[in-house]
Parts: sequence; structure tokens; C-alpha cells
Amino acid sequence: MTTSFEFDHAYLRETVGVPLTEAMAQLAIVQPEDPVEFLGQFLLKYVDNELHKQELERFKQQQMTTPPPTTAMHLYGLDTGNQSNAEMEQLLKLERDLPALLDQATTIPDLFRVYLTWLASVLNAEEAYIGRKTADPNGTSLVHWIASSRGVSPTIDKFVTEEVGMTFDVFKPIEEDPDAPPSLDADGNPLPPAEPKYLHVENVLREPRMKFFHVPKLGAYLTRGLKYKRFLHAQVFNEASPEEPNILDDWAVLSVDTIGQARAFTQHEIDAFVHSSSLFSHALETLERTLYMKDVERKTTGGEDEKLKEFSVAFGAEVSVQEENLALQVQSLADEDKTLKESELRVSYMTYLLVSHVPTLSLASSRVVPFKLPVLMAFATALELLGHAKAAVYNPVTKVPAWERIAPLLEEASLKPDLEAFSIEVMPNTASVKQDLNELTKSNIDATSPIAGCFLAWAQAVAAHADHVEAAAERARALQEQAAAEDE
Repeated sequence: MTTSFEFDHAYLRETVGVPLTEAMAQLAIVQPEDPVEFLGQFLLKYVDNELHKQELERFKQQQMTTPPPTTAMHLYGLDTGNQSNAEMEQLLKLERDLPALLDQATTIPDLFRVYLTWLASVLNAEEAYIGRKTADPNGTSLVHWIASSRGVSPTIDKFVTEEVGMTFDVFKPIEEDPDAPPSLDADGNPLPPAEPKYLHVENVLREPRMKFFHVPKLGAYLTRGLKYKRFLHAQVFNEASPEEPNILDDWAVLSVDTIGQARAFTQHEIDAFVHSSSLFSHALETLERTLYMKDVERKTTGGEDEKLKEFSVAFGAEVSVQEENLALQVQSLADEDKTLKESELRVSYMTYLLVSHVPTLSLASSRVVPFKLPVLMAFATALELLGHAKAAVYNPVTKVPAWERIAPLLEEASLKPDLEAFSIEVMPNTASVKQDLNELTKSNIDATSPIAGCFLAWAQAVAAHADHVEAAAERARALQEQAAAEDE
């Protein structure tokens, strides 16, 4: 006789066994931080998918008796021909407005924000994001995600490597048919292998190479590599021939997803993604060129270089006067006390000079083209001593100071309060910056950026005073131990 338990067991095996088995398999592959949430979301979406399949089956049954319009089938659903045409017309209308929107952007972050917001809205995507192909200190190639349509997103400052994640497939050349004739340019030279126009993962939960930065959910992933001419890099200025900048061939990566929507992108959405991303790539290259030219004009015809040279001379003269006054103030002190007092007074007057010259020092923040690494390190060490965390000024992927993070901290509204809040009574921890300071030479920094040279001189003074304070404390401890030993 069949028991109630056996009936229940058979029912569960038939209705829950398949989705639960698939869910557990995906759980083993993805290994999410919250497996319970993942499992619940997977089963809920499974139910939704089954309902969609039933709707699709009913639609097919209707087709057998009523001639339907041309259909376009998609994962987890379908579009009728009329819907598809309406979608295409709407996307084309929105694309026509895009160039004017992109032209309004005056900064790179603004351009990213405008385009990503537009793209996520037009494609009804959960998120759109941009990455840059770069390398870590070990030389490992990776894609660093730098901007998102959400503004603040867990995706930003995350990265994928060639070994982990499938985003790097957008860089892999398309294999040509060995039997086909080679592709040639107008001069008869072989063309380089072409890269894929895009990569579309219709169901991210079925792709084991997919890397997630959120809780994995059903949906699609659409990405594309964008090759463009990059002007905003530290080596762009050509001192020998300023009219011929050193332009890099660089890669940006554009991605969108519908993770959580349980749907793939339609072909019209993919076409809009490909076409609009080409418009964006052109706008990015054009804006970088424009910003580079503004920096060149400011340095040359604007006379900024000459003004900064004059400032450097004047600042050096002020330092000389302060050093003379300092020598008079400590001349009567004993040698041990003199060294500590000298370093204390030096930090005090250097801080005062920086505060008094904030309007000039903040001019550096208006530069868009990044400085070379030694100058960036000079700025970074000073900002760390002013209380900014290393993560606030360093690129989390390349592990070097990042100009796009440093520049806002040098604006007058930020720099002046930081300097005024600095107190010699509460010395910062200088251990993390000492090695960087030892690698920097003020004369070399001054030649590139007199402003960075001022910050370096101040940072060196602060680090030296911290050493003298530590040495004085060590001497005091030694005297206490000696006195205690004599009392015994």
C-alpha cells in the first residue's frame, strides 16, 4: 500500500527536483556570499520562467489557427513584430538625440555620467558601467571598472582579470576562415584581425566564467571593447614638438546588464548598444583632445608656466627669510634641544606659508592631464600627512597615486581647511610615506611642478620633525630607565 510519505516524496521529486538540482549546481559554480538569498532568488525566477514558457506555448497554439505577425523570440519572453518595430523606432529617435547630449559634457566624469544614465534608461538595463584596460603592479592585464550609471555602485573600483571572468573575450581577435582570402587594406596590406563587435551572455547564471559583484540573479550581460585615441595620460606632452602629442591607442570597456530582470537583450537593444557606444567612443576621444588642448594653452599662451616659475622663486625667498629667523630663535639652545625646536619651527612656518599661498597652490587642481609619477607621489605624501587615507589618493588596482583622485583634494575649498586643521601637536603617522619621500628629489619635482615641490618640502619637514620627536622620546625613556636603575 502506497503511503502518504511516498506520495509526498514523488510530488517533491517531480516538481522541485529539477529546479533545485539546477540551483544547487549554480550555487557550487558561483559560490555567492549569501547562498540562501541566491537559492531563493533562483527558485523565484525559475517559477517566472516556467510561467513565461506556458505563455509562449499558448502563443504557439494560437499561431496554429491565426496567422501571426512576424515574431522575434527572446530568452524568457517574446516580442511581436509590431512591438519590435515600435521598439526600433523609439530607439532610433533616442539615438538621434544622443550626440547633442554628449556634446554638453565638459569633463570626463560628466561624459561618463551622461552616457551611462542614457544607456541604462534606453535599454531598460539594471546597470551600465565603464571600465579601462590596465595592468596591476605585477603586469597582469585587467579591466578596472571606473564609472556606473548608478553613481555609487559596488561595481566601481572592482576589476576582472583575463583568467577570471569573460569580459576579456571582447579583446580576442575573431578567428578568420583559413580557406578565405586574406582581408587587405586599400594599399594591399593585410588588415589586423578584427575584434568582436560585442559579447552577449543571455543567461549569466549558466555562464561559469561570469564574475558577479552583486548577488547573482537571472539576467543578461552585454559588453564591448572600445578602442580610442587617449590624450589624457602622463606622457602626452611632447617637449620637442608640442604640436605633436604622444597619443596612446587605448581600450575602454562598456557593459550593461539586466541581472535581476530575467531577460536577455533584444536585437534592437543590442544594435542600439553597438551604435551608441561608437558615438560615445568618438565623444570621449574628442573631449580628451579638447581638454588636452586647454591644458596646453594654459601652460603656454596663458603664461601659467612662467607664473609658476616666478612663484617658485618667491616661495624660495620666503623660506630663506624664515630659516634665518629660525636660526636666531634656536641659537641659545643646547644641541639636543636645538634640533627638535628647529624641526618644530620649520613645520610651523612651512604650514603657514602653504596656507598663505593656497590660491596659487590650488591652481594645480585645474590641470586635467595627469602629472608623471614622481609628482603624483609628492602630492600623495602631503595629502596623506594632511589626514587623507591612502585609498583616497591611490588607484586601488594599479597601486599608484591617481591624479583624478588627487586633483579634487587640491581645490581651494578642500585644501585650505585641511592645512588650517593641521596641528603640530598631533603629529600624523609618517611611517607609510617615508619610503616615498626617500625616493623623491625636490629639484626634480620643482622642474616639473613648483607647486608639488612646495608640498614635498612641507612633507619632508613634517617627516623630519616626527623623527626628532621620536628620538627625543627615546632619549627621555633612556634617562628614566637610567634614573630608575640608579635608585635601585
